[in-house]
Amino acid sequence: MRNLREDDLEEADTILRLSFGTFMGLDDPMSFFGETDYVRSRYATDPNSAFAIEVDGNLAGSNFVTNWGSVGFFGPLSIHPV
Repeated sequence: MRNLREDDLEEADTILRLSFGTFMGLDDPMSFFGETDYVRSRYATDPNSAFAIEVDGNLAGSNFVTNWGSVGFFGPLSIHPV
């Protein structure tokens, strides 16, 4: 695991849509989330809280963490479905 980089954002977005869309059984998994851009918006909020998951040097997924005072949570967490 490492920090997500700006040059990872497009691929991370593809993986996020593909993983959630596949899980939901959509005919077109890439249509999941519509025009909403979860990856870039969360990355822009705090790049240090955006993480890349790699397998054999290739981006395989991402995760984002958020701290709201005394509450912390993570997501969306995505892993390439293949």
